[in-house]
Amino acid sequence: MITAKPTEHLTGILLEGEFNDFYELVDSIYRITGLEDDYKDMYWSVKNRLLGLCYEVRHAYQGDRNVKLVDNGVHDEMMKWHSMVMPKQNVHFSVEVLFPEALFVAFAVPEIYFVSSIYYGENARRLQEREENTRKHVDAFADYYKDKAILDLLVSAIYAAFAEVVGDEEFEKLMRSKERLYGKQYQYYATQYVDKCNIEYLKADPEKRKGKLRNIAKRLVKKPDAYNRMLSDLKYVAAEYGCSIHELRDPKLEYPEEIEW
Repeated sequence: MITAKPTEHLTGILLEGEFNDFYELVDSIYRITGLEDDYKDMYWSVKNRLLGLCYEVRHAYQGDRNVKLVDNGVHDEMMKWHSMVMPKQNVHFSVEVLFPEALFVAFAVPEIYFVSSIYYGENARRLQEREENTRKHVDAFADYYKDKAILDLLVSAIYAAFAEVVGDEEFEKLMRSKERLYGKQYQYYATQYVDKCNIEYLKADPEKRKGKLRNIAKRLVKKPDAYNRMLSDLKYVAAEYGCSIHELRDPKLEYPEEIEW
């Protein structure tokens, strides 16, 4: 099962699981995000951030991140009973993800489920008939429910790590306020704001990160004025250059080369 816990300095979460846990998560992300890469997609930015996390998870189960051994409950009497030699430990893979980044994924990804259902079953077959650039293999509609469940598990793991930092009462208040918001919050989202939150959070002293994380979470749930000003500026520049807002990068938003987790 996929789990998450806060890192030592509250910089982010440590996402952990066995090989099959991470392998299935990567497969589910690929299926639910579809094959098309179009800036006109109303959830392009959400899918892009999810695929960014997917990249890290894939490298984790390939052994490029953190690896450890954990006891699996096998004991000598069990091996004797089954007349089998069994390993007493399993390999667990893990990878760190910045807290604001992880929270954005948790908040936004459930909003893409309904739209993403077009990539499965009969709707996908019809789409395949109309467009040449869609996948040749059409996933069964039952796969949609499997992928949704796996991503819900990821979301719940991130929420658990967040609640561990801010406390269950604060977490409940935030989620209640999120439920009261009207409409879709993450359509055409400018995720340059997520980068801003990531870097702002990294600059915060570890002892102040609990309060900072609570503040950033609120801003990721309900867009503040700063987000709307950033979006307005991005739209202006995109119109000047004839491009998508998603193609724009702020050179002032630079991540540190080394992160102390």
